[in-house]
Amino acid sequence: MKQDRDHLFRLGATLFGALAATILFYFLLLRFSAIKGFLDVLVSALQPVILGIVLSYLLLPIAKALERALAKLPGIAKAARLLSALLTIVVAFVVLGAFCALLLPQLVDSVSGLVRDLPELVQTQLGRLSTYLESNDKAASTVLQMITSAENYVVEWIKTNMLSTITSVASRVLSIGSVVINLVVAIIVTIYLLLDRERYLAQIRKLFFAVSRNEKVNAAVLDAAHQTNMIFSGFIRGKLVDSFIVGVICFICLTLLKMPYTLVISVIVGVTNIIPMFGPFIGAVPSAFLLLLVDPAKCVIFLVFIILLQQVDGNIIGPRILGDSTGLSALYVTVAMLIFGKLLGFLGMLVGVPLFATLYYIVKRLAEHSLKQQNKPTATADYMDPKRD
Repeated sequence: MKQDRDHLFRLGATLFGALAATILFYFLLLRFSAIKGFLDVLVSALQPVILGIVLSYLLLPIAKALERALAKLPGIAKAARLLSALLTIVVAFVVLGAFCALLLPQLVDSVSGLVRDLPELVQTQLGRLSTYLESNDKAASTVLQMITSAENYVVEWIKTNMLSTITSVASRVLSIGSVVINLVVAIIVTIYLLLDRERYLAQIRKLFFAVSRNEKVNAAVLDAAHQTNMIFSGFIRGKLVDSFIVGVICFICLTLLKMPYTLVISVIVGVTNIIPMFGPFIGAVPSAFLLLLVDPAKCVIFLVFIILLQQVDGNIIGPRILGDSTGLSALYVTVAMLIFGKLLGFLGMLVGVPLFATLYYIVKRLAEHSLKQQNKPTATADYMDPKRD
């Protein structure tokens, strides 16, 4: 009789929990806009903290290496943690400053030359187009319709969006002061996290253990968190190094090919290469357009070069630097880019792959655990059936 009562009690508790979760989910759907507005305000207020967390995560390997080196020096071992944190910030600013000092003057010259030559380049191409259209009436009619549609779109945009765009740009220019303040606060947060990182991580574990009392769940969550850290650290840091190498290779090769606007194009290709798979092609579009205005033949050569560079990066450079940090196939990488790019925009394209890899790892562990309980094999090869597939 007691077992029956306990069974009925657990069943009732389960049904009540499911009903409560359903009501809560329905309430969240009804209040989605209000909740989203609150989260937007919260994220906006915590921007310096979020930036500080990201910076500390990226700079942590440097801080650890400096701390190990300083700890070996006599007399300053006790202050190794503080000195390593401060030196890490100094090293980051020195590297950034040196990069800007080397890059910005040439970049400014390239952009200035582009702005100076652009009207003449456009006029030249328009002259070629006009000559072609004079000998082809059908093509001229099609181009005229396209120009008319574009003109109508621009006029309509000016009427509806011009004022709001100017207002937005002006507000962003006026908010430079707040950006500087946020950056200073982010640097302070970064130093705090580098100095006392173990204690903050311990507080997170302490809170988690206070909420969850299941040892198996705790071990699984900690293992997933460790794997997440391995995936993100291996992917993001490796991708930054990979993109830098690709940018340098692009600069050297374009210089040897005597391409115009070499530095600008190399920066575009290097930065967009951070985006997995699609990055080199995204960077190739504006670069190819610039070269098309100068010389169509060089534009074709550049496109061939970008395809070759993407193959070298995807098959040689990238795998050697990144290794198998994500464990995802090309199909899953594409799916991750599409989903997180749609949800989070450009940021989603940057972090979508490691996020998806983390979810993939968690689902894989859960599936393997379920299969082990059923005494079934966990290897994917054991489920292949050539006769049916």
